[in-house]
Amino acid sequence: MPKSIDVDRFVDEIREQVDSIFSLSSELELNQDKVREIVKDIVEIVTSQYSSKPDTESLLKRIKRNSKILSEYIAFKILQVEKLSLRQLEYIIATGGKAIIPEASRLYKLAVSYNREDLVMTLRKIWNTMGSREMLPCPKCGFNAITPDRSCMICGNLVPSDEYIRTQLGFDEKFKSYLKTASIAELNEVLQLGQVLLTRTGIYNPRSSIVRKNQVVYVIYLKQDEVSKIIEEIGSRELKI
Repeated sequence: MPKSIDVDRFVDEIREQVDSIFSLSSELELNQDKVREIVKDIVEIVTSQYSSKPDTESLLKRIKRNSKILSEYIAFKILQVEKLSLRQLEYIIATGGKAIIPEASRLYKLAVSYNREDLVMTLRKIWNTMGSREMLPCPKCGFNAITPDRSCMICGNLVPSDEYIRTQLGFDEKFKSYLKTASIAELNEVLQLGQVLLTRTGIYNPRSSIVRKNQVVYVIYLKQDEVSKIIEEIGSRELKI
């Protein structure tokens, strides 16, 4: 931002116009302090792109040209409001983009309280597109948000057993492949631990260093027939244990 730019002066000059462009005080029901705060942020963001002092008209034109990007920023700022109105919620979900991911659980519960399934659907699409693609879909809310501890990050639903996770990630086929590719030492270690790690890409030893640091990993406890298959596989190998 050029040092000669007086941000506060620009804010005073264009606040009403910017308020009108984005309907900050009318439709979005923001008080004047919040409106001024947002307008000042917008002025600082836009003027930072200039190498010399702009005039008011060119500044407003650039704000209008970048209204989509700035609307996402406004949605981020409205998220800081403690109690969101229905109109604010609609605006945030419609324009917030990736900025709403950290607040998705709060927004979901608010949309449900307003009985707005259309907002839930839009929020779900944003989450499933822009959020983690490794987590499993929750059978209750449909968001890809089942964490390794089997709870849903969005609605709080708890998956009670391994079966859902096994089915979703195709455990049986992955286990057959794992039996044939794992070393005898690794199979013995899995036997001792009684569990494996399951991801979208495969099955791993719980002590494996192959699993990526931020990869979503589910702990799966072995059934008796799976333990028997491991013992049988070890016994069929020609290599000595």
